[in-house]
Amino acid sequence: MTARARWLGLALLLVGAAPAGAQEWLLLRGVADAEGWATDSASRLLSRNEGQFATLGSFYWLAGVAPHRKVQLVFVGEIEGGSATDEEDELEIEYQQLMLRLIPSPLAVIDAGKFPNPVGAFANRRLSPTNPLIGSPDGYAVTYPWGVQVSGTTSHFDYRAAVVNLPLTHEGYVPDPGTALRPAFGAGYTPIPEFRLGASMTWGPYLSSELGAAIPAGVDWKSYGETVVAFDTRFSRGYFEFRGELAFSQYEVPDRADAVDGITYYVEVKQTWHPRFFTALRAERNDYPFIRPVGGPVWIARPADVYNGEIGVGYRASPGTLLKASYRYSWSDPALQVTLPNGYAFAVQLSCDMDIKSWFERKQ
Repeated sequence: MTARARWLGLALLLVGAAPAGAQEWLLLRGVADAEGWATDSASRLLSRNEGQFATLGSFYWLAGVAPHRKVQLVFVGEIEGGSATDEEDELEIEYQQLMLRLIPSPLAVIDAGKFPNPVGAFANRRLSPTNPLIGSPDGYAVTYPWGVQVSGTTSHFDYRAAVVNLPLTHEGYVPDPGTALRPAFGAGYTPIPEFRLGASMTWGPYLSSELGAAIPAGVDWKSYGETVVAFDTRFSRGYFEFRGELAFSQYEVPDRADAVDGITYYVEVKQTWHPRFFTALRAERNDYPFIRPVGGPVWIARPADVYNGEIGVGYRASPGTLLKASYRYSWSDPALQVTLPNGYAFAVQLSCDMDIKSWFERKQ
């Protein structure tokens, strides 16, 4: 299979809105990653396996079925395990996407099911074949709500409008969310193929009914809202690529009269020096609010202002085999280093993008 066809299949499963062709009614792909990590032991952001050498293995199963040129079923599942995970002794098995896609026209593509949150742009590049580095931006955690989304594209504009059941929050920074319907919108302008500007936003409840006495008596937990407004851009020229995102957030906290604000942004550059070799750099600031109940109706709500940067190299051994190595360092304001100490991570990753359907075709 050609490299172009390989990437087309991956794009169709993850973000594509174009219908599958008559001979592409079935897509079966796999992305297997093997990683090794060496980190410090103190960093809340980067530490793996308490600072000892850690390994991680993962396999993503991507399946797409198009029983009709205007109907698609999409599934993305993951199997992950190793000492670099949060659950070191367990094999994690989960599905991330399960959705039905209807395509009456390029201006109205309807997705129903479980899919990445529509706010922000990094979710479409979260897998190793499309992420030029090994890490991911701390401020752009990918979540997978259930919902319904309508999207469309023209030659220069695109849009998406959705209703989803989970907020766009980061595990570890705020309490685990409950389910509640909330809107999400996004739009983009692409005047030329090399340049795009995008914006997206969402708002609604972000806490949960499990918080008990931390929510004032007689007040519904859904009364406390989160608002996120995000912007994204990309630019390329020749073998140079630039991407950036910026998001503003605001959170209503039960024991505060004023909302707590947050900001996060990153810039990313990639330079391909040879068809097989590239380098990449990502720098980020994540001033995400840390919000937690500390007993009864008393809450902590303070910024967790962290900076981090990652630099890496990649070598494509074959169209489906990619080897990457990167170094990442995080730091925070000296006043915050008691709870947010600086840290580092060195990682290597071997990624294999496989066309599983072709295995069965060859046997026939």
